[in-house]
Amino acid sequence: MNRYTTPNATMGYPGRPANGGSNPRFYDFDDGVKRLVKWQPSVHGAKACYNELLASHLGQLLDAPLLRGAVVFVPDEIIPGDHRQVGATEGFHFATAWMDGENFVPTQHYAEIANADELPTAAVFLAWLAVGDQDGHNQFLQRKVVTDTAGVQTQTKFFKLIDMGQAFGSFTWSAADVARVHTSYSLPPHMVAHLNLAKLADPIARLNALPNDKIERCLIDRPMEWNIPDADVGAIVTRLTAARDTITDILRTGNPAIT
Repeated sequence: MNRYTTPNATMGYPGRPANGGSNPRFYDFDDGVKRLVKWQPSVHGAKACYNELLASHLGQLLDAPLLRGAVVFVPDEIIPGDHRQVGATEGFHFATAWMDGENFVPTQHYAEIANADELPTAAVFLAWLAVGDQDGHNQFLQRKVVTDTAGVQTQTKFFKLIDMGQAFGSFTWSAADVARVHTSYSLPPHMVAHLNLAKLADPIARLNALPNDKIERCLIDRPMEWNIPDADVGAIVTRLTAARDTITDILRTGNPAIT
């Protein structure tokens, strides 16, 4: 991987996003996309950006409602001074496209979202990767202008998963940690209240049907500079396939209220 095969930042925006514990910053890129950049290495730990990247790739296998992203390159000469103070450096980082919206508030927003049918897939995805720090936050309400077949535009709202830095339960996992496959995963209570086993059946079946080679291909792309050893990649493949094959038990054990 080199900077000429990834989007390159062209301008950094002043200020900081709200609720950005990892000190992310907004940048324009040479492909015309404005993105939120999360720095590698992260203040949270060595695996945070890699977890985000893996979750983005794996989420697409299930078509999960996930705020997806990619590896980007930020050159030194365009980094603002205030960004340097929070760890911004030249190199390969993780970024997601900017989206209009706000943090998801269950009591308010469930009645407004247009993709409630994607909640079961979101639940299965979270349980498959055992994403930590998802209890009551790290979900997003996306506002998007949608044009129908008659050309009429309306603002539509969508539920999105964000912040996958704690995929596999940790920002700093090792191959040995990941080898201990989880047997239970507790979903955010507000999601449990909107789910039942019948709704989970389809995304569980789709996950069960994922072949190993498709999972493995999601782990190929990683910058050499991130120092992710091959042993870690192999351990993740083993973990993901084992969790895929036991996902029903993982969900049932962690969420007995879902019937």
